[in-house]
Amino acid sequence: MAEHTTLDEVGAGLSVDDIKPNIYEGGFKTWECSIDLANHLLSRASEASDASTVVEVHHSLHPFSARADQDLFDQLGAGTAIPTLVLFYILLRSTPPLDPPRRTLVLADYNPSVLHLATIPNLLLTYAMASDLIPPTSGDLDITPALILSFKQGLAERNIDIRAISGSWGAPLASLIIPGGSASGDVPLDRAWILASETIYSPASTLAFTACLVETMRKCEEPGGRARALVAAKKVYFGVGGGIDEFLGVLRKHGGEGSLVWETEGMGSGVGRCILEVARRAGP
Repeated sequence: MAEHTTLDEVGAGLSVDDIKPNIYEGGFKTWECSIDLANHLLSRASEASDASTVVEVHHSLHPFSARADQDLFDQLGAGTAIPTLVLFYILLRSTPPLDPPRRTLVLADYNPSVLHLATIPNLLLTYAMASDLIPPTSGDLDITPALILSFKQGLAERNIDIRAISGSWGAPLASLIIPGGSASGDVPLDRAWILASETIYSPASTLAFTACLVETMRKCEEPGGRARALVAAKKVYFGVGGGIDEFLGVLRKHGGEGSLVWETEGMGSGVGRCILEVARRAGP
């Protein structure tokens, strides 16, 4: 979908610019709100039975049913994918049942080079950490055929599928995330969780992101599944026009609703940051 070269993307990622619109969208940098979202998920990990329970907040919008044979976790604007790494680590550290439910991790980023050089390597590092494969003295990890084979076997044992998708936000991307309303074949999803951070930094990005977000949830829910998102962002992006109020206004126009689940406290925390739980609005 993107019409530029990998060298353009990598060069932009190594420059002093945070982003270069339509060339590089900031994926090589770990943004502040992605850490907020990861910490929010980690704070729930001790009381959760698996990754699905970690993502479920307090059911302030629409509760999920307890049973699920097929879940999807999608991070829009994945970049270094820190929030997804938390969920992946939890899945890996849990003891797999004899017949584990299907878990699909989808990492979507505008730039293919980010997926190749940051997102996927971070998943491999997380697997090595969860499997105690990184020597504590050196901290280095050699990528060997044996490690790759172990990685694939670990995913298969836990029935985890990983997909990486590059492209701009929009209906075509939503159709790649949930093709035909399913994660694989013709089997509808039971539940979908969408994670995102720092994706609403300008009016243009807010419009595109919100449309893609709601469309992705729709493709899960219309065949009978349930979908929810956690969106982490600064309350105001000074100088570029984005922010939480702008996002909520656009979200309502697209048939969605948002509820605050976390925010920074006190004046000493700088620009306010928060996490919203998002769902499609029930009824007409």
